Amino acid sequence: MKSSKVSSSHKLLLNEALNMFVKNMDTAFFKLVVVDEQGHIMQLHGNLSFPKKFTLATGQNWMMLEERIQWEATKHQGIVRLGNSVYNLIKYEEEDTVQLPYKVFLISSIDIDFPWLKLATSVINTNIGALLKGADLQKQMDDTHQFTFAMMNALKVGIISVSTTGEIRYANNQACQWINIRRRDLLKIPIKNLIPNWKNIYQLVSSGEKFLNEEIAITTPDRKAKFNVTVTPILNQEQVSLIGMVIAIRELENVYHLVNKYTGMQARFTFKDIIAKSQKMRKLVDFAKNISDSPSTILIEAESGTGKEVFAQSIHNASCRHDKGFVAINCAAISDNLIESELFGYDDGAFTGAKKGGHPGKFELANGGTLFLDEVGDMKPEVQVKLLRAIQEGAITRVGGEKTIPVDVRIIAATNKNLKEEVEKGHFRLDLFYRLSVIPLKIPALRERMEDLPSLIRFFLNKKSVRLQKQVPQIRYSTLQQFLDYDWPGNIRELENAIEQYVILDGDISFENLKKELESPQPVVQATNTPQTNDSDISLKLTTVKEMERELILKTIRHFNNNMTHAANSLGVSRNTLYLKIKKYKLPIT
Repeated sequence: MKSSKVSSSHKLLLNEALNMFVKNMDTAFFKLVVVDEQGHIMQLHGNLSFPKKFTLATGQNWMMLEERIQWEATKHQGIVRLGNSVYNLIKYEEEDTVQLPYKVFLISSIDIDFPWLKLATSVINTNIGALLKGADLQKQMDDTHQFTFAMMNALKVGIISVSTTGEIRYANNQACQWINIRRRDLLKIPIKNLIPNWKNIYQLVSSGEKFLNEEIAITTPDRKAKFNVTVTPILNQEQVSLIGMVIAIRELENVYHLVNKYTGMQARFTFKDIIAKSQKMRKLVDFAKNISDSPSTILIEAESGTGKEVFAQSIHNASCRHDKGFVAINCAAISDNLIESELFGYDDGAFTGAKKGGHPGKFELANGGTLFLDEVGDMKPEVQVKLLRAIQEGAITRVGGEKTIPVDVRIIAATNKNLKEEVEKGHFRLDLFYRLSVIPLKIPALRERMEDLPSLIRFFLNKKSVRLQKQVPQIRYSTLQQFLDYDWPGNIRELENAIEQYVILDGDISFENLKKELESPQPVVQATNTPQTNDSDISLKLTTVKEMERELILKTIRHFNNNMTHAANSLGVSRNTLYLKIKKYKLPIT
């Protein structure tokens, strides 16, 4: 075991021990990867499948895959993205005096922590030791079973194994707790009594289809609750015949937290990121820090480009909710007929093109955390009513649904409009205004905090130079004075764009020309007589790029049956950008 190389006998023992471990696990939600000291994959165990171009094989260079891993929290725990799929990844390296001539990695489709792998590796090494000593095989198997049960019960995921006839063979503590049934009673219940559509799920998985992260209703003794469910097949030792299935269940709230984590819906900015040299900004930052931990709703009023979301994220990160999700939605970027389903989610069959099983809205995704409603002043009156009700009752109802779902959400709203004036004009509800502006926060425009400008210029010069891989250009005194004399109607966003152009051109541009570039509208490009392709419905009569873009977006959305996520991915833009385009072109989306 202390040798720097893995002997052939040790490889055989390791292989036998790992096979024994995997056989006892009876599941397919993980892949154990053993890597030698040269960084090559020695052995693979477990049935977790990956996208085709990321298929692992013995002899491959593991380091090429490890470069794509984002390690989080500790050096042991990380996230690996393979194609469009996200996996939890943990590694085990012996930190005691005994050094193993290999590393063990575990890639899992469910949330597993490092202590679990440490326990698993302990089982494997115990098996190797027992094999080396010629210990009684049956005793070894019994001990392995005990270790396995202990590890399954340590998981944060509910695990149920089911035979091909629908009999529950095993359930860990977490599953029993969530379903609220004692294990000995649960083992007597056919799986179809817990999951009414089990027959359809069984046929789907047994035919080779995947059943991953679906919202499924499970009937418990006291309620019918929805869980996130993944079902994977259990094959016999020859990997030929189906002998059962493993059901992994998670509470939706925990899944939403993972979704937020993996999709970037987390607050990145803190108060340290806010440049505040002026007295006005220092007072504002101090005030924002003081109100951060309050549960009260905050209304941020400021011009566009002043950094409203930076303040919102900083407040979230300074609050007791910082370890939960920060979910943002731009109310002006989403079309009127979609804003309600984006906020409150929808149930199965709520409308044409609705995702099977329904879809959670921003309120559910932000449960326990912060919901940032940007440009709330552009929200339509009928949606304002439902938002008011959600705030008052602390609960929402999905579109097309009847069940009331409690939510614990701290709301931070933002607008570039004067909401009091909007109330007087009849565009915004007075009762909602009072609900949102419990704590008002006004961010000054850049022209009102010019003492911060030199620091902001230095910050953006360094930031853009690093990102663009350019030298930091020198700014002449006369040019700097022009920067200081300008009113910056676009505020910090306009300043950032100006600095980016300045860095790209290595400072070889006058401020007057820079200002013209910032203020000039986008040119309208005339279409040339390009031959029409067979697979395009875009007419030769289109005369502008905007018209071509409008037709392309509309055609793509219709192609994907109004599935905005797939349409946005196909177009290569974010969902928010797609919604902005829909609103801009007034597309007839139903």
